[in-house]
Amino acid sequence: MPSVAHIIRRRHNRKRRRRRVKRGAAFRGFLFFGVPALFCMSLALASLVLALWLYISGASHLPAPHETVLPRSEERATRFYDASGATLLHSLAQAPGDKTRWLEHAELNENLLLTSRLAESRGDGEIDAAFEPLTTLARLWRYIAGQPEAPAQDMVARLVRDAVLPLERSGALDRRLLEIVLSAESKRRFTADELLAWRLNTQIYGRGAIGIDAAARLYFGKSASSVNLAEAAVLAGIAGEPALDPHEAPAAARARGADMLFALRDATLIDQEQFDRAAQATVVFRAPPAEDAGGTAAFIKIARRQAESILDRLGLPGAQLLARGGLRITTSLDLALQREAECRMAALLEEGRALDCEAADSLAMPVTPPADAALALIEVDSGRILSLVGAAAAFDHQPAVALLPFLYMDAFLRREVTPASMLFDLPRSYPGASSELIYAPANRDGLFRGPMSARDALAAWRLPPAIQVASAPGMAATLDMARALGLRWQGASRASLDLLERGGGISTLDAAYAYSVLAGMGFMRGPALDLGASASRGREPAAILKIEDRAGRLLWAYDAPASATAVVEPSLAYMVNDILADDAARQRVLGRTPRETEGQTALVIGGSADGRDHWTLAYSPDFALAVHIGVAETSLEADSNEALWLGLLDVARQERDQPPLAWTAPADIDEYLVCQISGMLPPTTDHCPTRREIVPAGARLLPDDRWRTVEIDLATGQLATASAPDELRQRKAFFIPPDEAMDWWLENGMPLPPSSYSAESGDPRQAARLTAPADFAYAGATTPVAGTIEVDGATDWQLEYGVDVNPERWQAITEPRPVPADGAIAWTWETALFSGIHTLRLTVRFDDGSSASDAKLLTFDNTPPAVQLRAGDSPMRHPAQSAVALQAEVSDNLAIALVEFWLGETLLAEDRDWPYAYEHELEGPGELEFKAAAYDQVGNRAESTLRLEVLAG
Repeated sequence: MPSVAHIIRRRHNRKRRRRRVKRGAAFRGFLFFGVPALFCMSLALASLVLALWLYISGASHLPAPHETVLPRSEERATRFYDASGATLLHSLAQAPGDKTRWLEHAELNENLLLTSRLAESRGDGEIDAAFEPLTTLARLWRYIAGQPEAPAQDMVARLVRDAVLPLERSGALDRRLLEIVLSAESKRRFTADELLAWRLNTQIYGRGAIGIDAAARLYFGKSASSVNLAEAAVLAGIAGEPALDPHEAPAAARARGADMLFALRDATLIDQEQFDRAAQATVVFRAPPAEDAGGTAAFIKIARRQAESILDRLGLPGAQLLARGGLRITTSLDLALQREAECRMAALLEEGRALDCEAADSLAMPVTPPADAALALIEVDSGRILSLVGAAAAFDHQPAVALLPFLYMDAFLRREVTPASMLFDLPRSYPGASSELIYAPANRDGLFRGPMSARDALAAWRLPPAIQVASAPGMAATLDMARALGLRWQGASRASLDLLERGGGISTLDAAYAYSVLAGMGFMRGPALDLGASASRGREPAAILKIEDRAGRLLWAYDAPASATAVVEPSLAYMVNDILADDAARQRVLGRTPRETEGQTALVIGGSADGRDHWTLAYSPDFALAVHIGVAETSLEADSNEALWLGLLDVARQERDQPPLAWTAPADIDEYLVCQISGMLPPTTDHCPTRREIVPAGARLLPDDRWRTVEIDLATGQLATASAPDELRQRKAFFIPPDEAMDWWLENGMPLPPSSYSAESGDPRQAARLTAPADFAYAGATTPVAGTIEVDGATDWQLEYGVDVNPERWQAITEPRPVPADGAIAWTWETALFSGIHTLRLTVRFDDGSSASDAKLLTFDNTPPAVQLRAGDSPMRHPAQSAVALQAEVSDNLAIALVEFWLGETLLAEDRDWPYAYEHELEGPGELEFKAAAYDQVGNRAESTLRLEVLAG
């Protein structure tokens, strides 16, 4: 049995073990729970200390309210410089309304308080201006933790962003932290009424005023304490909205004021009587004061808007920074070219003035922008505005001939026309803008020049051929193409055919920009625009090159190589450019002396039908120039000043030490040898006069059927017979116009091939005469032949034929037959197996051994045409109460006479001009069967049907 001492010892050991276990558990508990708890407490304490330090640091940057707007110091003025950065163009330090006084809350009348509280609240008129420490601390913790947070939208946060942060120059604290701290500190230091007064005295109104009193004086000519409820509603509505500047958009500003009145009534802040009285009041805006920006005022206005848009896209308050941020903005304006352009415009408008734009003092020459003349010069490879004279951004000019390149580009895109296609510069009539009107296009020179190629028609800016091209798809397609290239449209898009002469509204700057896209082979270059529902293009011409803040930090720089978007195929632009730069084509049509220059410069000159708008549009691979002159400004013909404006492009090249450039043909452009006028492929080398022409790859060119080559007897001028001596025989090609151009051809004395052969005997009498068929007629399977013999002594007659114009051998149609008593002969010639040009000859023999003959040239066509009827790009299911565009794709080995469009058994229309199309208005639902019947010149017929399901509604 263990001793008592042993038992006591074991008990003490157990107690020690239990104490060691407890101490170990406590230590482990401290490690697992105590240490993390102490760490968290330390971290929280450190975060709290950091947050308090950040708050104190940020709060020290809060200025007094008056310091955020008054006085306006020079260092807070935004300055605009020319492209070199050396010459100051304009400073915003002296913006209208800068020296108006600060209005305390007690000086704000009830109208301003009502409208401003509603505008700055969440719709109930209660302003959120209470200081909330816990909310501020939570926002600071989220900032320290790097958690994202949307900017606050209460009035004080907007006040800090708009009035305080643009003036902050410290780089130690970022904008998000400063916004959190300064918003909270403002609420802690100031009452809600004081904050509202601060907000109103520092708010931007429109683009011209800082503060409510400045805005009231600028737009209404009175102090803010005197505005009525309607005027106060307008001021509250346009606050912070530069696009609603009453001087630029008065209707939109009034509409926003009306919306504010409705909101006041709906929030029960005013009663119905107050609402009615304010709604009936007439809001009259004061005329804007003149800006002191000299001849560059219009450009500065464009540059200011672009800078504001750029800063907004960067997440910065653009209007606020421009108004009081002390920015340094380098613009794209080339001051030397600007003065050169101003001088040339002055020389044009002041007739008789000597052009001395290279004088030493020309850069300092004061020039007043003309009232109705404007110019814009753009650098193609960067999209930069180099020069801008007058109100070039005003959308009040009729486009007229400025639309011609886009019209032909659309036709090239549709493959309806190529530069080789034959068009007609002839008097024609088309449906006018309304059902009772007829439109008959005419050229500026009052002349018509007959059949010509699309190249000649576009190069000489001929109007009737352009209307012919536009008549099938309509002018809406031209406007769509123009918009794609950057030409914006003011007001409703009237798309009648006479738009090439009258109506519409575009700006000179947009015209230059759209033509710079042409010059750039379909690439639009310039700063990107925010694409909204109303955006018509993705870029704009560059007016800004660089934006720096007051401290000299770069905020934004224009990256020209990265600022390009392809909007059309290069081949389309190349064809238009190559044609408009073709001086030889203009010479062929207009008789103008070609310019002796290197490189290529495309040119469009013309005006509106009423003479109010004259355009000169010139562009090359490096520059695009648009000049608009109102008729009231000059009596000079626009095209007489061609050298004046082309000289400006030469000056621009010389300034950059840049040689003239030429466009390079894209890979998808082919070149063919085609017959002149017809633009078709010559079957032989001597078939017709030829020229080289560019067409899109894969374009289908038909063999020529308009030129006839005959041998002429130089002694008589008639067709040479086999007996004519070689020295008197001459091969000569003649153009045979289509039926629609034949009258013009004959009236203008244009040459046609002779229709008879020289007599083989010396007898001047025409003993044998073929009266049918007609010369140059088309013939089919059966050809009736008729003739007369008018000289006594004839013994027999015989009909023969030969292939081509001057057959090498003749085939007998009949054996020699006796002459009838009345001298009239008749025969039915079976010609079903014939194709192409043949010569029919009648030969009469006399009892004295002599003979006489007469011949006719015939074209045989026994191949029917091919036709495929389509419904444009529309599906076979079409809604009712709309229109379906029927298009007949027709081909023939020779020529098409007409295409008929049928609905069931009802003839809808006949179309004799390519492209063959008809637009049919659909009515109620059902299934319709359309048919197109195509006829060639002989009467061979082919047809195609199309079933269309018309859906209800």
